[in-house]
Amino acid sequence: MEQPTDRLRFRIALWTLALVVMVYLAWIVAHLAKGLLDDHVAWVKTSGGGFAYWTAMKVLLWILPSLWLILASGQKLREVIGLSNLCRAFLWGGSAGLALSLITTAAKAVQHQPLFDRSLDWGFINAVVIAPVFEEFMFRGAVLGALMQRYRFAAANILTAVLFLGLHLPGWYFQDCLWRNLVSPAGGAPAIFVLGLVFGLVAHRSRSLIASILAHGLNNLFS
Repeated sequence: MEQPTDRLRFRIALWTLALVVMVYLAWIVAHLAKGLLDDHVAWVKTSGGGFAYWTAMKVLLWILPSLWLILASGQKLREVIGLSNLCRAFLWGGSAGLALSLITTAAKAVQHQPLFDRSLDWGFINAVVIAPVFEEFMFRGAVLGALMQRYRFAAANILTAVLFLGLHLPGWYFQDCLWRNLVSPAGGAPAIFVLGLVFGLVAHRSRSLIASILAHGLNNLFS
């Protein structure tokens, strides 16, 4: 007979998958709403307006549901963040982030591309700060931690990486680059999946979400 704890772990896994699917659907609605707003509210079409809109949507559609999942799955927020493991976080996150940055820089050098071509604007803040913090909180904090209630780390990390990749698909579709990114090994779907695995490993081994945020931010800084 199945034990109650096993049933609860199974439910948590289902809750996690259902929550991510709902986030996908809500993210599609957010893109459609942005298109409507662009036609009627000029400010939303500006760089600052777009940044404010998408940041608000990420808080509403990513952070709040993720916070609920963390608490519902029995995790403790302070343990997920891992402030008590700062040394391990900086070691793992810094090492992984620098390694990813070196790989990206080397690839750019081979292709004769600018090694660093980001300007200090809202897009820079989103790529280097907002996206790493919000995406890692949702996937390596809430989703990976909840899935590990039922699955071993390797299986949970692979599934989380797949779900992490899935969150990028609506944006690629509305930016008219879905097919290109699905088949492109550099910066496309395969790269996003591998990065998801790396960020999950870093968070798991350091026992700190700060590590994967650092690795993610450093990667985005140079990619």
